Amino acid sequence: MVSQLFLLLLLGLATILLVGRSLRYFLRGPDPSPLPPGPPGLPIIGNLHQMPKSRVWLQWHAWGKKYGPVIFLNMLGQPIVILHSAKAAQDLLARRGAIYSDRPRLVLAGELALKGLHLLLMPYDAQYKIHQKMEAPLLTPRAAVSYRPLLELESRQLLFNILEGSRSSRGVNCHQQIERTTASITYSLIYGYRLLTGHEPEHARAHEIQKQFAAMMVGPNLVDFIPFLHRIPLPWPWKAKAERHFQEQRDLHMTNLHRALGNPGWNFAKEMAGSPERRQMGEEEFAFDLGILADAALETTVISAGWFVVAWLTQGPRSGFAARAQARLDAVVGRARLPGLDDRPSLPYVDAIVEEVLRWRPIGTTGVPHLTKVEDRYEGARIPAGSIVFANQWAISRDAEVFGADTDDFLPERWLAEPDGGGGGGGGGGRPGVGRGTGGRRTVPVPPAALDGTLPSVGFGFGRRQCTGRHVARNVLWIQITMLLWAFDLEGAVSPETGERVEVDPMAMTDSLVIRPVPFNVLFKTRGPWVDELISRRCNTLDEDLVKLLDSIGEFRASRQDLPSVGFGFGRRQCTGRHVARNVLWIQITMLLWAFDLEGAVSPETGERVEVDPMAMTDSLVIRPVPFNVLFKTRGPWVDELISRRCNTLDEDLVKLLDSIGEFRASRQ
Repeated sequence: MVSQLFLLLLLGLATILLVGRSLRYFLRGPDPSPLPPGPPGLPIIGNLHQMPKSRVWLQWHAWGKKYGPVIFLNMLGQPIVILHSAKAAQDLLARRGAIYSDRPRLVLAGELALKGLHLLLMPYDAQYKIHQKMEAPLLTPRAAVSYRPLLELESRQLLFNILEGSRSSRGVNCHQQIERTTASITYSLIYGYRLLTGHEPEHARAHEIQKQFAAMMVGPNLVDFIPFLHRIPLPWPWKAKAERHFQEQRDLHMTNLHRALGNPGWNFAKEMAGSPERRQMGEEEFAFDLGILADAALETTVISAGWFVVAWLTQGPRSGFAARAQARLDAVVGRARLPGLDDRPSLPYVDAIVEEVLRWRPIGTTGVPHLTKVEDRYEGARIPAGSIVFANQWAISRDAEVFGADTDDFLPERWLAEPDGGGGGGGGGGRPGVGRGTGGRRTVPVPPAALDGTLPSVGFGFGRRQCTGRHVARNVLWIQITMLLWAFDLEGAVSPETGERVEVDPMAMTDSLVIRPVPFNVLFKTRGPWVDELISRRCNTLDEDLVKLLDSIGEFRASRQDLPSVGFGFGRRQCTGRHVARNVLWIQITMLLWAFDLEGAVSPETGERVEVDPMAMTDSLVIRPVPFNVLFKTRGPWVDELISRRCNTLDEDLVKLLDSIGEFRASRQ
């Protein structure tokens, strides 16, 4: 009886708190800045009753079309802001990162189930930055390139496994094969051991733990609305569940850490263990860092590769993108060898496919929530302090102003500077870039750096909380897609019940923290006997020496440590024009090296070559070389001919050129 009365009192207190929190928005004084627009709600509960039970991002997208790129919701007094355009996401989450980089408090998933050790959910504080700094050297673009031998090894094994499983008309569970491949890459890099079957106990445990965590993240958890409940000493069922989850995560991550440190060969765990940042955290925290890194790698790449297969099967026959990619692969790679990451500069069309996969099915549809530290203003609207901010990746990737009216179609061409992807082999100037209005296939050229986040590629988040492993993830996705397209044609599997092709629904997906395609079988058919021969001869890698391969990666990394670039300063006062300056320097150096050989000038007094002192410089705020003359000699008559014909630009129309730059910039806002 006493416990029942206590629970009634507790329920009453919780109701009062919720009502009080909701009334803040009705009782606060007038503010000249309105909240962002959004659907009207009800007193106390706000918009809670309007939220669908599944695929919430679709409802948000519909509201975004009606109310604009930034909308406001009230959930039991909790302000929610949802962003529906790449511009709004970049303006707020990236350019105002000091305000928007925190995470909302998640009592069940973050505090109870993971004791604050999940990097994804950590507040943006000093400890988070220590973890980021520890991981960063292993996840840079240069570091990602060093993992090429392992990525190619496991992708070859992927081809072998698919070929072995393609003997039946029931087809291959491609998701299972892709998952084994990606998991083996991940575990090899982080812990130093391969997953040869995909059914290893540690992998199965990691899978189950991820499912539990996702359920806690998206489920309706009372304690997240009323945080003080977890301090009341009652046998709450969610409390025991969270503690069990933590112990399972801890056991898995600690076991993997100890195994990694004891394994022969280089791995992430060993390299991180020697870092200064590792000494600023306990062993348990270090183990969780590695474990969360492994979980994140599996989530993003496996799911995106699965969506590529869905696009290939459902969109490929209509748009012809797979056939175009295969034509480029035939021109660049041919039939006598397997493709590799070294072919990437010549295959921009595959890069465009990768970008289109990430756009067409962004796996984190709502994005991981951000939290505003202070009140902010954006385009005349007030964003309250303590607002939870979502970047609706589904809506952003379907912004017709950026991607054109055909955003539900899978069209890699929208990312290309040239509609044909740079010629038969892709070796021309075409590079992945964002097209605008693909109905007319008007596309714009972009620099190579566009693939590292300067385009509205939403798959890896925004700002300071952007996925740090995106460079490795893109490489993994690229090599898997390239290998599959080079080797196979694709058909739907045959149903054993009806004997007919099984139709795959491109919108059949799980509804969780991330969207996965519902598993299905497909028929992979080799594109010719040359594929069977090469796969049989080159792609069974089970006996490869992993320790030797990992040590070669470690040695390569030791010889190529990322060096600091000091020429443009440091931190927030770093030179803002450094990107333009680098481009100017690059093109001038390239032109000179292409055209000329160089010699020292001859002294008119002595008739001898003048020696140039590399330490002869002015002594001022900047150091300039002391002026001297040099002899430029053209490298051949073809240089003289081209320079004479193409390089006298004094009569060029500068106004027309500058206007074209202005138009280009206006089309890329």
